[in-house]
Amino acid sequence: MTVALHVLNECDPDAPLVAFAHGLEDTWQSWRPLAERLGPRRRLVALDLPWRAGNDYRWRHRSPADWLRSGLAALPRTPDVLVAHSFGGNAALQLLCADEPLAGRTVALICPLYRPPGGAATWALFDRSRETFVQHIHDGLRARMGSRAARIDAGLLAAMADLAIERVGPAGFLTVFEQYLATADLALEAVDRPVAVLAGGADPTLTPKAAEVLAAGMPGGRLHLRDDYDHFCHVRHAQGIADRVADLVRLARATMGTAG
Repeated sequence: MTVALHVLNECDPDAPLVAFAHGLEDTWQSWRPLAERLGPRRRLVALDLPWRAGNDYRWRHRSPADWLRSGLAALPRTPDVLVAHSFGGNAALQLLCADEPLAGRTVALICPLYRPPGGAATWALFDRSRETFVQHIHDGLRARMGSRAARIDAGLLAAMADLAIERVGPAGFLTVFEQYLATADLALEAVDRPVAVLAGGADPTLTPKAAEVLAAGMPGGRLHLRDDYDHFCHVRHAQGIADRVADLVRLARATMGTAG
């Protein structure tokens, strides 16, 4: 099992490098709307990670951070920006807390799964997390289908999502839940590189309060919160996310003394 790389555009090899890490039951192709808005002046590479849609979860016996590290190691150089969504954002957060140099000069975490310290891991939390997980499978299917979702019978679309949930099964949910619980113990104070936490009021997983705690816990963290952003804002609000990524490109290049 390997991590494949997909180049999303034709670009000067020396242009700023932006790498993308997708979420659970998602696909590297979900970055295309964002890539289109970032334009041809940046080299854009999407990682095809083992937690892609349709996987069998055999990868779960190895740390998500290790999988992401192996993908980043295959890039020609350290990314100017690492853009990581949801479960991919959790893998990136683990690397950041370990001060992994491969994890980008700057980082955009889009709706990562984060649990602030101090809260108890209760059965009520387990039940709420499972409900949210099911909702994300449904929402993720609609987001990947784009405008086609509106042309499909609602019952058929729901049946497709239910089949995906049955395939994912307890192994998929428990993998996510364990990662979520572990975030409360992350050493955020070790993260001193620039990190943009992109979150939204319409995301049932990363609440605005949790996003605020996450960003504030990292010396280099900064929160970008919009009430209309949901868990798949990188697809549904691609231009707004592209603007934030472009800001990080300029910041990364400024620290190197080159244009971005």
